[in-house]
Amino acid sequence: MTCRLSAKACGFGQKYIESDCLLTDQELKKLREHKYSAVDNSWLDELCMKKWWEFVITLCPMWIAPNLITLIGLVINLITVLILSSFSYSATEPAPSWAYLQAALGLFFYQTLDAIDGKQARRTGSSSPLGELFDHGCDSMTQVFVTLNICYAMALGTVPYGVLIVSVVSVVMFYCAHWSTYCTGQLRFSKFDVTEAQMSVISVLLFTALFGNGVWETHIIFGYTLKYFVIASSFFVSLYQIWGYVHVIFSGGVGKNGSTIAGTSVLSPLFPLLMVIVPFIMIYNKTESTIFDDHITLFSLCFGAVGAKATNRLVIAHMSKSELRLWDWIYVGPLALMLNQYYNFVVDEYVLLWIATVYCYTSLFIYCTVVCRQFCDFLNIYIFVLGPRTPKTN
Repeated sequence: MTCRLSAKACGFGQKYIESDCLLTDQELKKLREHKYSAVDNSWLDELCMKKWWEFVITLCPMWIAPNLITLIGLVINLITVLILSSFSYSATEPAPSWAYLQAALGLFFYQTLDAIDGKQARRTGSSSPLGELFDHGCDSMTQVFVTLNICYAMALGTVPYGVLIVSVVSVVMFYCAHWSTYCTGQLRFSKFDVTEAQMSVISVLLFTALFGNGVWETHIIFGYTLKYFVIASSFFVSLYQIWGYVHVIFSGGVGKNGSTIAGTSVLSPLFPLLMVIVPFIMIYNKTESTIFDDHITLFSLCFGAVGAKATNRLVIAHMSKSELRLWDWIYVGPLALMLNQYYNFVVDEYVLLWIATVYCYTSLFIYCTVVCRQFCDFLNIYIFVLGPRTPKTN
């Protein structure tokens, strides 16, 4: 009986991987042929950051793999955010000054390591499309961590829908950036882009560390506090950025008749984006309890996992010039939360939120692992170690 159950479980796992994770031979060939193309107009990069990154890269030993640098940065950022979340789990509680400071340092270290991984690849002669894919994958996972830093520093859990709005805008903006890349074949950085946004978050964390998060409750004008002023300003800047991406999406398609680089409709990535944001908005809005507010960190992490996987699929579609797969099994997580509400909470919402979050991160981890291993096998390289694998035997 045990052997039979194990066999069924293995069979189910294999079917899941085949339907959700495996790339086709054509996609792998196109990924290998992919060449990185980007236009960087970031003013902060040109002003000082490139000089800093050029200095830091000289400190890296030649034996360390570029993807390992990226992973170290991701882990550092994750650990520092989790430390901060332990003090401000619902984004309403104040944290010690040192907790905000270490979160700022964690994000700065991540930004630096994320910026030098490509330089390390060129130094060591190990540049490959896998590096770009891994870099974008880590960036997609980091989005939720960066957003939570802002929410903890400003105690946005005290603002109705505050954490949800900031999280949705962050995920939509990052997704749209890669959506426009899928249409044009080129990643474009504006004057105020990733570096400037991350430095803004670091500034907020440092400001909070110096003056405490109560400083954001300072009244500015018409009874509105500094917190509302900063968030409103950031919101309109984000909308302007998103509008720029939308303009590129509808006018910059390089495929036939203005289509994507894969020759598909420029509207095709809209469905995954809606599958990411709509269920979570409905879930949060329909709940009759304070479960999601009390556990906003867990809710945001679940949302971030779904957004990260949808973005990863879009990145692969862009790099492989292939049609974007619209369905993803990670959507089962938020859909389960929706159905539970529809049937009047058959399962305790907190318990189901934990189950959905674990499921979504498991789905994301399996997908990333399978894709990276498959691509490594195809290129005959390692992901975290320099040099080729043992030559294949015919």
